[in-house]
Formats: sequence, C-alpha cells, structure tokens
Amino acid sequence: MATVDVELVARICQSATYAAAVGRGAVLDVVIDPLDGSAWVRLASGSHALEAATALQAFGLAVSDREDNRVQAAGWDARLLRRRLGMLLAGVDDLQAEWDATAELVRYHRDRRVKVTGEDPDPSEVLADVERALRDARPIPHRCPNVTDVGSLLQLVDAAEDAYAQLIVRHVEHAAGVLEADAEDCGADANRQSYT
Repeated sequence: MATVDVELVARICQSATYAAAVGRGAVLDVVIDPLDGSAWVRLASGSHALEAATALQAFGLAVSDREDNRVQAAGWDARLLRRRLGMLLAGVDDLQAEWDATAELVRYHRDRRVKVTGEDPDPSEVLADVERALRDARPIPHRCPNVTDVGSLLQLVDAAEDAYAQLIVRHVEHAAGVLEADAEDCGADANRQSYT
C-alpha cells in the first residue's frame, strides 16, 4: 500500500525540473516500492534529481536522493511541513502589510519592459511579472505552532496557502490599480504640457 501520493510526487518533480528539461521530460518514471510504500522517481540526470529532491523537501516530503539519478520520497515529514507552514505564515504577514512594496514592484516591472522595448507594455504582461514575483518569493520562515501531527499540519498548510493565494489576488488587483492610476497621471501631465 502506497504511503505517498505518486501523482503528487510526479507533479512536484516535473515542475521542479521543467525549465531545465526543455524539449524532453526530466522525469523518466515513478514507481511505488512494494516493501515500504515510498515513491521512487528516476530522473534524466543527477542535477534533475537534486532539483526534484529540493522541491519535494520544500513541499514537506521526506526525501533521499541517490547517485544513480533517483530520488525516494518516503512520506510527510513534520519538521519540513512546519518549515513550509512558517514560510507561508511569513508570506501572509508580508502581504498583509506591504502594499507600497507591491506598487514599487509594479513600477519596476513596467519600467523594465519600457527600457527593453521602448514602448508602454501591455498591462497584462506587467501584472503577470508582478504575480510571478509574488508567487516566487521565499520569505524567511516565522515560528509556527509546535504541532507534530502530520494531518493537523497539512490542514494548517492548506489554510495558510488559501490565505496566501487570496492575498496574491488582492495584490495583483492593487497592482492593476497602480498601473491605471499611473497611466491617468501620465495622461494628465501630457495634457497640462500641451496647454502650456
């Protein structure tokens, strides 16, 4: 009987190795060990195995990587789940307070695109840059409840992920408002200059 979700393990490994494996799949196969229910993932290279192991551990799974391009995911690890929860709680705290930082992030990505193309960018591209930056942020973990029960930790992680996702949506909406307000300010400035 499997102790880990094979599809989840495969998805995490594929996502972690996708950018490096353009043109071919880095995950060659995923099998369940009939003795202990762990999942063994065979990858295309040792560097892919390291990337996959890192991603699985960040997700909260106990992992051992092998020199023969394989990774073993043995199940949930309470310490790793507490770290994941701590990072999520830190992200939630940051996003609840950092509205001005999001405005600066919007302007940075807009200006960067203007510098590259010489034209005003499509707002959806800037908002995609902002959302990607928010999702890729890795805050320093906060202390989290000293819960050792994996089921309880998974529930807390789910709740924190929901809160984090909702805050990201609110920040992207805020970013859209900043872009709109900046565009209106630029239009008003151009009108004032044309009258002088």
